[in-house]
Parts: sequence; C-alpha cells; structure tokens
Amino acid sequence: MIPLSRIYSKGASLLRSRLYISIVLLAFLTDGAVAQREVIYMAVLSSFRPRDKGDSTPAAGLFVSTDQGHTWQHRGWHDYIRDFYSEEGSDGTIWSACGNGVLRSTDAGKTWRITTDWKVTEVLKVKAAEMDPAVVFASTAYGIIRSTNKGVSWEKKVLGMRRAYSGDVCIDRTDPQHVLAATEDGAYVSEDCGERWVAADLTAKGVRVVVQDPHDAKRFWIGTEEDGVFCSQDGGRRWEQRSTGLDHRTVYTITVHPQKKNWLYAGTFGGGVYLSTDGGAHWERRSRGLTDLQVHAIVVLPSDPRIVLAGTLNKGLFRSIDGGETWQFNSHDDAQVWGLSVRSIKAGK
Repeated sequence: MIPLSRIYSKGASLLRSRLYISIVLLAFLTDGAVAQREVIYMAVLSSFRPRDKGDSTPAAGLFVSTDQGHTWQHRGWHDYIRDFYSEEGSDGTIWSACGNGVLRSTDAGKTWRITTDWKVTEVLKVKAAEMDPAVVFASTAYGIIRSTNKGVSWEKKVLGMRRAYSGDVCIDRTDPQHVLAATEDGAYVSEDCGERWVAADLTAKGVRVVVQDPHDAKRFWIGTEEDGVFCSQDGGRRWEQRSTGLDHRTVYTITVHPQKKNWLYAGTFGGGVYLSTDGGAHWERRSRGLTDLQVHAIVVLPSDPRIVLAGTLNKGLFRSIDGGETWQFNSHDDAQVWGLSVRSIKAGK
C-alpha cells in the first residue's frame, strides 16, 4: 500500500507544476498583448451632423481608436479640415492627406505641420515607405508629388504620365524604388522612386486604388472606375481581371485579409462590400446591415480579423464582428468616411 503522505506529496507537486505552467502561459499571453498596440485612423471628410450646444468636438478631420473601433477620439486640429486619408509611418510619424496639403505629426497628433506649400491642394492619399520613412509619396488631383526628406520639401513627379490626376499611390514595402500609381488614365509603374513612370499593361478606363498584397510582395491589386478588380503577379507590369460575381464594377477600395491570403474585401459604388475567398476568382456581396452602399474604405483588424470596419460616403462608419457577414452602425452618422488605415506596432517603437 502506498502511504498517504506520498500521495499528498505527489499531488501537491503536480498542482505546483500546473500552477507554474499557468503562470508562465499567462505571463506570455499578457506580454504579447502588451507588446502590441493597434491604432486605427479614420479620415472624416465632412459631416452633416449638427453639434450640440457646448460640444466643441469637430465633426470632421482625423479620428483615432485604440480599442478596436469601440470609441473614437478626435486627433490633431479643431478647425475644419478636409481630411481624405491618414496613416502612421514605420517611424511613428502620422501623415494626413488633406484638402490644404500634406500634414505631418511627430507627437501622436498633438501638433501638426503643413509640409507642402500653398500650391498643393486636394491631396487624396499619402504613403511613407516602409523601408525608408524619409521617402513619402502623395497622390493629388494634379499628379504625384514626392518627398525624400520626411516632408521638408516636395517635388512633382509625373514624367511619363499622360494625365496627372492620381487617386492613390503604393510604395513597394520591400523596395522603395518600386512604386505604383493609380490614375484616371490607368495604372503606372516606376522603378526609380517616381523619376519616370511607365503605363502598365492595363485596359481599364480609370484606376481608383492600388494595393500591395501583404502575403506576396510581387502581387498587387487595383480597383477601377467601371471595370472591377485586376490582379498582377509580377509587380504591376501585367494585369488580369478578376471580377466574376462583382456586379458593381466601380471599386473604391480593396483590402486583403491579414491571415487568409486569398480573402479580399472590396468596397464599391452602389453595391456596398464584396468578399472573395478564392483570390478574386469569384465575389459575393456582404452588405447586410449597411444603410449606405457606397463604401469608400475598409480595414480588417490584424488583432482580430473577424472585426471589419467600413467607411461609407454618406452614413458614417460601420463595424462587423463576423468577418463582414453582418454590419452595425458604429459612429459618425451622416458623415463621409473617406479613409481608414490600421497599424500594429510593437511597444517601445
């Protein structure tokens, strides 16, 4: 017969071991949660929402959420600013594409500086190079502009473009010399950081958005004015249309799922949100709950990809907690949510 003292001793030892493992696991998970901070940036172009008396919070401008879109704080300025798009660079600088130029903040939005001169207006997108944050491109109604010194000075870069208007620009995250631009005359590619542009092999009438795939650096996606979605597997030189099931062919935005490489969301004019789960080969509408079917911006949260945010052109921001199957109104009723971006950064950076 085994003595009771040995049974108790063995049981206590097992309990201590399990408790130790639990403490280590909890510390690991807690450290992982603390080590990451996720910030969502929402650009509100305008709003018809009347402010209550005594409410000094602007209805338009840049808004920031650090709790997965549950709450939003106005960040930056209290005058009326036409904000089209904002995002955080790899060095922590926040860039905003606004109606009065390119704005920059180096203190998390507490203070801002207009980096462009009075001639630069209607800036629609601004992107900083992942590998070299000193290199910044902006797409404007008058063409592409570039800074190589964090916005201290800017130059117009349109050599090779037949028409100047540009709605988006994308800097290759692996090579800042490789840049793609979305214009009213199709997509253009530069291999020398914007010094010269070459028209891509694309017959679309106009390109609204260009996105680099997060899973494959050579794969790019574009959304067009009336011709749906196109994909390139070679860095933007050759393109293949992928629009089966996409009944609404004017595409404002494309977002690739951060974990599932063949899942894509598209925001359209008149059709709301579409989802493809096979790399764009087929699309299905995912707009249940949206009260505005003009979706101009979409983000999928890396911390929880079931959470998807969609900005509309007239009814504010919507949020989904089931990957886009259903949508609920989130904030900024009767507002034009023009841009959404998200960045997850390790603490200490």
